[in-house]
Amino acid sequence: MASQKTATLRLVRERKLEDLLASRHRTKLEASGVFAKDGEFFAVFDNTRRAARIGASLLPGDAGHRWMGVARPGEGYEAITYNADRRRFYLMIEAEKHKDGTYKGVIEEYDEAWRYKTRKWVDFPFEKRNTGFEGLAALRWRGSDYLLALCEGNQCRPKKKGAKRGKGRVHVLRYTHGMWQPVARIRLPRRAKFKDYSGMALRGDRLAIVSQESSRLWVGRLNRGRWRINGAGRVYDFPRTKKGKKLYCTVEGVSWLSTTTVVTVSDLRKRKKHPARCDRTDQSIHIFHLPA
Repeated sequence: MASQKTATLRLVRERKLEDLLASRHRTKLEASGVFAKDGEFFAVFDNTRRAARIGASLLPGDAGHRWMGVARPGEGYEAITYNADRRRFYLMIEAEKHKDGTYKGVIEEYDEAWRYKTRKWVDFPFEKRNTGFEGLAALRWRGSDYLLALCEGNQCRPKKKGAKRGKGRVHVLRYTHGMWQPVARIRLPRRAKFKDYSGMALRGDRLAIVSQESSRLWVGRLNRGRWRINGAGRVYDFPRTKKGKKLYCTVEGVSWLSTTTVVTVSDLRKRKKHPARCDRTDQSIHIFHLPA
């Protein structure tokens, strides 16, 4: 049941991704991340190594809907962000097997014409391939570029080991010595007491984080430089049924549209895990308003 003390996000509009993107070679659109830029949405998918552009109208047939660049071999992306100062897109691969035997995240870089530029490892090891980084945000502070990388599991551990809620972690990354190196770690407040963490967005000092398992959004204030959260932030429920059951079961990405509006995307419903009602919102893009 949704908590009576938790406000509920208000749906503005949404659309199934298959209505917007031609998918002759892709029967599933497992959306994992989204970034809003210049009135358009750039989405990534964990079942294809390619990004798509979606026009803000969310109407079928809009000329703004199309796949970007060239599909590359390998696993898909888990997150996307953009550095306005460098005019570069950064796309995150959750974790790949590194030569040292561990699993590490990979960040690929594209220019604004969607030409592939480079790929670099993130120097942080994970125990398993499928529980790594899930969110990404770019920022500049005192003339230096940083990336924020959100761990999927509590304490950056696999799901069983990271099952203790309220221990969300964000790594602050800086590029040096040929890799993205963690230089600080942000502890999310206990109010963000989620089962997992599946997407992240930054607008000024406002940090937004979504949870797929908890079907909730947390918003807080980031203290740059000291790399911590000021205060406890606020939690919002994604809309539920009249009986308080989840309708948005697979939310995986989020991006700010304004100080009171966000866009999110949803992954494929897992039939053994999610009830049939979740079919209504999976593989979709959604716009929500944050209540006052």
